[in-house]
Amino acid sequence: MIRSSQLLAIGMALIGALAPPGFGQAPRPPAAAPAQVQSIPTSSTTAAVEKAVRETLVAYVEAYNKKDPARIVELFTQDGTLVDSDNVATRGREAIAQEFTDAFAEPSTYTLDGKTERIRLITPDVAQAEGISRLVSPREATIANRFVALLARKGDAWKIAEIRDYPAPTASVTPYERLKELEWMVGEWVDESEDVQVNSTVRWGQGKACLIRDYSVQVKGEPATSGLMIIAWDPQAQQIRSWIFNADGSRGEASWTRATDNQWVVKATAARATASRPRRPRSSA
Repeated sequence: MIRSSQLLAIGMALIGALAPPGFGQAPRPPAAAPAQVQSIPTSSTTAAVEKAVRETLVAYVEAYNKKDPARIVELFTQDGTLVDSDNVATRGREAIAQEFTDAFAEPSTYTLDGKTERIRLITPDVAQAEGISRLVSPREATIANRFVALLARKGDAWKIAEIRDYPAPTASVTPYERLKELEWMVGEWVDESEDVQVNSTVRWGQGKACLIRDYSVQVKGEPATSGLMIIAWDPQAQQIRSWIFNADGSRGEASWTRATDNQWVVKATAARATASRPRRPRSSA
């Protein structure tokens, strides 16, 4: 199950356990007995169910943002289930309460924002909801998931029977939301030592889709050099990467990984401008 509050978001899936036996098949009544007729929900009934389901999901988001595990478990059925995007399940109110209690004990700047896109009434007492959940932080990258939720009517209330997370489409998070944890870099920087001075200017690119760093390096007794760095989200590698282009024709690239709240690990490779060309095979006489 989700092991930190940064990944503990709305998510769920339709499970057959709550569907009536033989759901989707025509019932076979006993001989000489009249066929059973399943009631068809009216538009007013459907609207009322949608409203109640949305209210339950809104209450979930509010309880999450208040870090209130007791209120969260009240919204679940007794055997309710959370399933994360790695298909790890937490079942039952007691386990769910412990999961949220542990998650909320971890420091976090994230808040949950859920958007329910579709609600479908499966039976008069079972409904399915689908949408997008987003964990948003003022300083850290946005985390998005698709969710499918199954809810069951319990008396006058609609309770969550299961929530399952799925990876959200890449477009669910903008490039800026992925890079804003590096926004502190924007500005002018000077790094000096006894023999070297590095001057840098970092700015946002168009639409805040990337960070652009112009820099110059002055080593004592040598001509100054300069270059350009572009920092952006790489959708193929699914991480932040950077590319360096130096005035002498050399270049490099690097992958960025957050190590702590105030530390990044940057693994870089470089290619010299004077790299030798591969030899051509000699043609036979």
